[in-house]
Amino acid sequence: MNNFKNFIIFYIKVAIIHIFTYIIFATLFSNIIDYSTVYSNLLVANFIQDLESTAIIISPLLEIIRALFIAIALYPIRNIMHSKIGWLYVWMIFVSIGIIATPSYAPSSIEGIIYTKLPMSFHLINLPEILLQTLSFSIIISIVENITKNKEAYFSNKVFFSKLLLSSIITIIGVLLTIISSIIIIKISGLDYINAKIDRATISYITAISIITLIVSYSFIDLIYKTKLYLIILFPLFAIIYIAIPYFYNYILNTAYNTKMALIPYTSSFVIIYIIYLLLCVSLYQKIKNHNK
Repeated sequence: MNNFKNFIIFYIKVAIIHIFTYIIFATLFSNIIDYSTVYSNLLVANFIQDLESTAIIISPLLEIIRALFIAIALYPIRNIMHSKIGWLYVWMIFVSIGIIATPSYAPSSIEGIIYTKLPMSFHLINLPEILLQTLSFSIIISIVENITKNKEAYFSNKVFFSKLLLSSIITIIGVLLTIISSIIIIKISGLDYINAKIDRATISYITAISIITLIVSYSFIDLIYKTKLYLIILFPLFAIIYIAIPYFYNYILNTAYNTKMALIPYTSSFVIIYIIYLLLCVSLYQKIKNHNK
């Protein structure tokens, strides 16, 4: 049972770090590289899904499944991360088996170069994003494992799972509020659903909000339990997550949601999520914590 609990904890860490680095580098390279030009090649176009396909749009959310298999592969050898160059061992596993010498005909792999008709330029253009994302993941997961290696007993107890469950509930509610805000903006601004469609970048920023909400919610539960003064710090943090991030994201990229009227649903979402946090992660958690004393 303890091994299963430890694996679940390891998987959660892997999933959060993987999705975070995936979004960061996918967003970064999508702005650096003109993928529409890359995919205009007939061979590439027939090999890769259309950028506006459903699979591509929801891909950040599907990374949760991919993270599970990464966790399964790394869990038996996670102790190597405790060495000073553990991150390098993990990265070399990704680079050698996961990228260059993968058994499938994947782009940027030896098999892909030999057995597919994809142009060499396509194989090479993918490498920087893949290498940097896996490098960042390897470094961060190794740091996290070293920080938490002596705290497995804490991570396996009921209090931890209570914190994780409450934080997850807050995160799910936060995502729903963000989506509802987008729908309200479409209604009050008279936008048509075609111009206001959700694309991969929107899914990425919603996923980013989810990860940030989970981390902040979890991190502040015990702090607020010890002293309510941390609620003062949490207030502007949630304001940044649910007002500033979506508003300036749409403003900078000049999306269909770029309107000052958007501040109304964003502010409403912020107030609602803050109240729910007070009810769940403050009042309810206090009862759970006191019960476990």
